Amino acid sequence: MFSLSSKSFRRLAVIVFIGLTASLTTSVVAQDLLVADLNEKEVAITTDFNGADLLLFGTIDHELNDDVIIIVEGPPKNIAIRQKSRVSGIWINTESATLETIPSFYQISSTRPLNVIASTKTLKELGLGLDNIPFDLIEGSTISGDDPQVWKAALIRNMENEGLWNENSDIKVRKKILFRSNIHLPANILPGEYHVRILHFRSGQLFNETYSLINVQKKGLSAQIYQFAHNYPPAYGMFAIIFAVFMGWGAARVFRR
Repeated sequence: MFSLSSKSFRRLAVIVFIGLTASLTTSVVAQDLLVADLNEKEVAITTDFNGADLLLFGTIDHELNDDVIIIVEGPPKNIAIRQKSRVSGIWINTESATLETIPSFYQISSTRPLNVIASTKTLKELGLGLDNIPFDLIEGSTISGDDPQVWKAALIRNMENEGLWNENSDIKVRKKILFRSNIHLPANILPGEYHVRILHFRSGQLFNETYSLINVQKKGLSAQIYQFAHNYPPAYGMFAIIFAVFMGWGAARVFRR
């Protein structure tokens, strides 16, 4: 019968421990091979702000069935959606509903189309893609008649037309290691924190994930007007009315001459 002395047993235990540690270390290193960063993490909204173009770049341990997905999500807000109907020959709003905590900006980029990268179930569970953005009505707001999916499709279409939502497959992987993607922030974005998620998929499953942040702030005169409007809304409203009346009067005087 084979037996070990106490000294030999301790040696064997040390060898096993070293082997397990090396295995765990290798696993951790493999999971840390997703590295990404932005060329800019702060965007200033000034009076002449026309949008911003950022570059996100990084590295992965790329294999044959690997993909990268990047999601940029802006601060949430409530959005009102309306349905127009023809009444007595005139198109008017006949029904409206308000959605809560909808991302004011949403861009999702990928190396391939999302439905090729992962299953519909996986995309839904992870909330990836325009179709999987939550469609939650605020309390007391209802949609009657039409299927909610019709309203959701209209919301997606409107946000895409405004340049605030976008889904594309523009991520490029170079030499199976380096990847890059362009992030376009339009001029009509809201100030706040923009959360960036970088997902590494392998064979249709989420393999690794990392995060970054973009801070969008109003600066200069634009910031002062924004703060005044939010801190003193009645005064801002009166000022806007007086300014509009003054400008109208001034224009009338000029054209009269």
